[in-house]
Amino acid sequence: MLRPERMSRVSVTGTKRVMVDVVEAIHDLNLLHLEDYDGSWEGFTPGDPVGPAEEASERLVTVRSIESILGVDEDDAEGTDAHVTDEDISAELADVRAEVNELDDRRSELREALRDVEEAIASGEPFVDVGIDLDLLSGYEELAVRVGEGDAEAVEAALDDAEAISAYEVFAGEEALAAFVHPADEAALDEVLVGVEFAAVEVPDAEGAPGESLAGLEAERERIESELETVQAEIESLKEDAARFLLAAEERLSVEVQKAEAPLRFATTTNAFLAEGWIPSDRYGELEAALDEAAGDLVE
Repeated sequence: MLRPERMSRVSVTGTKRVMVDVVEAIHDLNLLHLEDYDGSWEGFTPGDPVGPAEEASERLVTVRSIESILGVDEDDAEGTDAHVTDEDISAELADVRAEVNELDDRRSELREALRDVEEAIASGEPFVDVGIDLDLLSGYEELAVRVGEGDAEAVEAALDDAEAISAYEVFAGEEALAAFVHPADEAALDEVLVGVEFAAVEVPDAEGAPGESLAGLEAERERIESELETVQAEIESLKEDAARFLLAAEERLSVEVQKAEAPLRFATTTNAFLAEGWIPSDRYGELEAALDEAAGDLVE
């Protein structure tokens, strides 16, 4: 049966010149659960970070951003015991970041291009359905033209009843249609189409058979998809190469940031500090011995 462990509240105080040594000793033991100083004591303020806290924090953000882009998680380092030094991080992180950013930018560009092509294909399909050359769907002085998807019979009935329309011709495919009307009163034509099942699409500024244009777009889509697969494969390869380094760097930097920011939880004066927290009662002696070794009589 599991039972709660007896805990003791501990206060650690000393001179500021051994504060870094105390932080190292406390962190290495991994026993003390620090509490945040609440600012209630007169003459005391929260401490300031020690060491290169800002640099370590920025590097940690960079590492986690790269991991997110690559899709790295802890499973990618399973079964390994990778360790890195600060020198390793300084030497490798900038290169990995540059390579990842270049690939990610390229992937984003290709995804955007693919979306644009797919939208163009979707908007071009009605014209293929109607089957009229694109250059014949615009440029008339005496005719107004609308192309879209809808109910051809309903459109024809509405045009029959429209007093502003003197003549019309509807060319219908399976789902799309093109309506040519005289006179060239676009406002009158739009008013007629508002009342029926019809969704207009913009006529592209192009010539020739719409099927040829669509075939070109589909070929472009295949090219982009192929290039996107290549870039994704390069990202996966880089992930395999860099995962262990990134996870080890994240672990090391996380520890550095924790140590550097620990004094933010302390109460401090110009010359002294005080930290409070909780420790398993039966291990108090370990804490006392570690602090005595780290700072001697400069800490209590």
